[in-house]
Amino acid sequence: MKKISCDIIRDILPLYLDDVVSDATKEMVEEHLQSCTSCRAEAAALKKDVILPASKNQRFADARVIKKIKNKIFRKKVIISLITAAAVLAVGAGVYTLLVLPKSVIPYEESGVSVSRVSLGDSGSSQIYCNIAAVEAAGSVSHDPVTVQTEDGEKTVVILYAYSTPWSKYIKPHLEDEAEMEMTFEPLGGGDEIDEVYYGEFEPVEQFYENPSEILEKAELIWSAEDQE
Repeated sequence: MKKISCDIIRDILPLYLDDVVSDATKEMVEEHLQSCTSCRAEAAALKKDVILPASKNQRFADARVIKKIKNKIFRKKVIISLITAAAVLAVGAGVYTLLVLPKSVIPYEESGVSVSRVSLGDSGSSQIYCNIAAVEAAGSVSHDPVTVQTEDGEKTVVILYAYSTPWSKYIKPHLEDEAEMEMTFEPLGGGDEIDEVYYGEFEPVEQFYENPSEILEKAELIWSAEDQE
């Protein structure tokens, strides 16, 4: 066989190293490399620049690295989601606090509050109820009947007030399903137990029990059992 020049072999080497030559050409190059030191050195230099397929262990190592990166990204997304959810909850709690928690006492003239005695069947007993008709009312505050000393002697009394919140005052009246005036009934005590019902502010409830007479002086009498007789 005619000896192949080194220049030809070196031209073929990149194709040989990429394994894209025919079997005959491959055999020819390998035969030449066995006898030519300079071409072997050229082939070794070219191999350093060739990216060989990764070994099985290397692929596993790369897969572990990729998995770690994915897990890190996933944890970061979870943390961001949790922070976002916490921020939304915080904003929601803040809005709730601003709209629902601040309470303002509704003046008696605007409260739509009235008191009535309701008979309970054939038992002869009755119950005293507070009726709240103000659309802006969010609720009412009252206490258990308490016996106090008045100018007319001992009387069992109840004091109450209706209150509004920013929600009930400014938003609730504009809601289509809640725009109609609602009537709220609050039981105050037995009809034979309560002598008088007053409307006035007291906060906290314990304040009334500590000094009921002082609270009653500032309250308005809105119902008396004597007037019902």
